[in-house]
Amino acid sequence: MFNKHSRVYTESGSLNYLIVDVQDDRIAFFDLTQAVAKRRARTQSPKRPTPSRHQSKPKWMEIGDFIEMIEDYQYVVDGYEYQNGLHLPKGKSAEKKAEIREDRIEQATINYQLIRPIVEDETKRYAFLYSKSGNQIIVERSRETGVKAEHISRLLCQYFMRGGCFNAMFPNYRYCGSSFVLPAKVSDIKCKKGRKSDNTNYRARTEYDNKLIEKHLNKLGKRKYDKFPHTKMYQIFDYYYQTREEVVIDEFGEKSVIRVPLPESECISYDQYYSYVKHLEKEHKLNWLNKGEKKYLKEFESRLGRARDGVKGPGFRYEVDATIEDVYLLFPYFTEYRLSSGRPTVYRVVDTFSGMVVGFHVGIGGPNWEGVLQALYNAFTDKVEFCQRYGIEINAEDWPCFHVCSELTIDNGVEYPSKNMKQLLEEQFGISCINYTQIYAGSRKGTVEGGFQQDKNDVIQFMPGYVERLPEKGEKHASNLAVYTQDKFIQLLIANTLIRNNDVFNARLHDKAMSEQGVGATCREVWNFGLKHYMNGGRGMVRTKEEVLYKLLPSGSATTTAQGIKYNGIYYKCNFAASQGWLTDNKNRKVKKLDIRYFDGSTMRIWYRWEGVIYTAELNESQSEAFEHKSWFDAEHRMKIYSAERAAQKRKEREARIAQMQFTKEKQEEARKELEGTYTPKRNSPNSLTRLTALIQKKMQDQKTSNLFTQLLGNETRDPDTTVRISTKHQAMSNQFAKMYGANSNGN
Repeated sequence: MFNKHSRVYTESGSLNYLIVDVQDDRIAFFDLTQAVAKRRARTQSPKRPTPSRHQSKPKWMEIGDFIEMIEDYQYVVDGYEYQNGLHLPKGKSAEKKAEIREDRIEQATINYQLIRPIVEDETKRYAFLYSKSGNQIIVERSRETGVKAEHISRLLCQYFMRGGCFNAMFPNYRYCGSSFVLPAKVSDIKCKKGRKSDNTNYRARTEYDNKLIEKHLNKLGKRKYDKFPHTKMYQIFDYYYQTREEVVIDEFGEKSVIRVPLPESECISYDQYYSYVKHLEKEHKLNWLNKGEKKYLKEFESRLGRARDGVKGPGFRYEVDATIEDVYLLFPYFTEYRLSSGRPTVYRVVDTFSGMVVGFHVGIGGPNWEGVLQALYNAFTDKVEFCQRYGIEINAEDWPCFHVCSELTIDNGVEYPSKNMKQLLEEQFGISCINYTQIYAGSRKGTVEGGFQQDKNDVIQFMPGYVERLPEKGEKHASNLAVYTQDKFIQLLIANTLIRNNDVFNARLHDKAMSEQGVGATCREVWNFGLKHYMNGGRGMVRTKEEVLYKLLPSGSATTTAQGIKYNGIYYKCNFAASQGWLTDNKNRKVKKLDIRYFDGSTMRIWYRWEGVIYTAELNESQSEAFEHKSWFDAEHRMKIYSAERAAQKRKEREARIAQMQFTKEKQEEARKELEGTYTPKRNSPNSLTRLTALIQKKMQDQKTSNLFTQLLGNETRDPDTTVRISTKHQAMSNQFAKMYGANSNGN
């Protein structure tokens, strides 16, 4: 009725027996419904809870008793399919699988040899299953092999539990996570992998948690990832992603927002976080571990061609780039404190064909689109006026670059947004194409990239305030050593640019025609030769200053006032605006709002357009002398300092006014106390002393007036002994007229 390797069970699960051996009158079986058997603790005070084993020694009963035990159940007898045999993990290479196969077969053979004398000997096998002497057999085998009895007992249980054959000795790894699917979100969690902890209550990790960890690591970046330990990174993750914001009202009624940790049951543990981070490392899924293409473009790509390959001639293609220079500039105000404006951003425009620096711009702050446009404005306009602005006199042939290019080559930096590129093309004043270079491939526009390194080698590394890449410990910060203002820094760049354009020898600039005709191997000579012979003398490449100015320079809104044209707190004067009556003090005049253009490197002038004509407004020194010959960055910074100083002084003035009022009040009280008990007049008219004092003052004023008229109408000599009475103004005038016309006076 019952066979070996069969299962007796009910549909409800109340009965579930696995029969592993059947004799004439006895039967051995496992009760699959019973709890997992506990392992014996090896010490009196284990450091962790004692783990459990699924296998235990089979039970045995008389067949009659077994039938009597199950006869009240509606049971089913069916064959049992064992999950044994050699299992190899997926996703491994053929070499790795072969290595795992050999190791597991070898270990299974060793384990089987330990229990072989027991399971293949019918007497010992029967004694182990159906008598109490089974433990003695295990102890004897342990003495023979030197292996612990517990290990042999476990192997015997595994042997019978998993089919009673050699394949039962292989580890059962087929259910170790291979079918586990990570929940997508917290609401999909049904169970947590691994043992249940007695001390913590963390939930299972989800796909959403994995995305948060990846986002967190990307925000940290490679530098902090290499610097911080994993515990610190987990603390940062825990703070930002496993807390919630709460509004707290203190005892004064002020609201503040604090972060409160989520309950442990809604969070993942450090071990879960660390496990996934190591998985990302192993699979090379972190962005900074994928060094293939980027590293290849920087270090291994061949450099067989030149940047000017395919360029027709000078002025055809310009390369534009920006960099933050490794030097600090001096703040032009509070010079005794040696404050710094920051590190300048240099925007450079270089001609691809000749290597000529056709223009540049210096700003403070990170690279931006306005700085790029101002560099292009400088490249498209005359350089004589530009150099004069900074006190350097040159001739037009020293820097003959004022041509609008046909193509621009830029990279994918944040200062080149696509919408602004589209707007630049739509202006239609010469640029017809914009080339984007490959990311991380600086060699694609190496002409302009190399210029920054040349400036560093020739100028910047020798400037006070230079930023060392690896400063020595204890050195002063470079911002404390700044000496050059922005204007002086631009003067240094102009001088170095003139040397690079006119005096630096570079034979690689020559083509065959230039070499044959003996053209000088400098940027300027190549520019002049190429412009004449390859670009039709530059015809059609020149635009008026006004046309370029209004399309490229930054814009703003200014208003007309009695002090001048006001823009950002600075006043400007303009003869045309004054002639139109815009700058009068008449309260009935209309205030004009002007769309202006300005150059952020200088506050000295702005431009505005009226009825199709562009006018220049110069700085009004009488109103804004403090901002003369300053950059807009420094001027606006000084205005903010003025604002802060004004607020601080207002607070001091308020305190002084309150103290003054308190002082006045105290003196008033003192004066009243001194007059206590005196007579208080009841009249409404002034008292007699007040009237007498007013009369004396009037007579004295009349005397002064009389003396004035005497000086005007003629000198009057008097004897020193003559007594002069006080006369009124009318009497003095009457006497003077009487003397003039011989009439009798009314007496003095």
